[in-house]
Amino acid sequence: MEVRVNLTQHFKDKWEERKTFMESQIVEYVVNPDLVLDDPDFPNRKWHLKRVGERCLKVVVEQEGNKLILITAYFDRTLRRKGLCG
Repeated sequence: MEVRVNLTQHFKDKWEERKTFMESQIVEYVVNPDLVLDDPDFPNRKWHLKRVGERCLKVVVEQEGNKLILITAYFDRTLRRKGLCG
C-alpha cells in the first residue's frame, strides 16, 4: 500500500521562513560563532555554535584551506541543557 503525504500551506510557509533565515544568517553565524568546539566523532570537523534567541544553533563545519564547508546546521537542545549555549 502506497502512503501519500500532503503538506499543509502552514508547513510550506514555515519551511520557507526557516530556509530564508538559514540562508540569510548562516554565513554570519559560521564566521562569527559564540563558541567553537571540536567534533568528538570526526577530528576534521568543528562545531560552530551560535545562540539565537533562547536556542543554540550548531553548524558542523570542515575547513579546507581558507574555505569552510558546511556539513549541517540545526538547533541542538542538548547543548543548552549542558550550559554550553545559553
